[in-house]
Amino acid sequence: MAGNYVNEQADAGTVVALDAYGPKKYQRLASLKTRFDPHNMFRLNQNIAPLA
Repeated sequence: MAGNYVNEQADAGTVVALDAYGPKKYQRLASLKTRFDPHNMFRLNQNIAPLA
């Protein structure tokens, strides 16, 4: 069975989060992160970096 439980992937890197959410959802999450957390204050979890 393939899959990924994101809450158990602390500091695993962008690739794991991208694989878990897929490119379309990851892009939307990164867009929201840019809007609500542009300085990436909440980064000590399964980080999705704000868009540059």
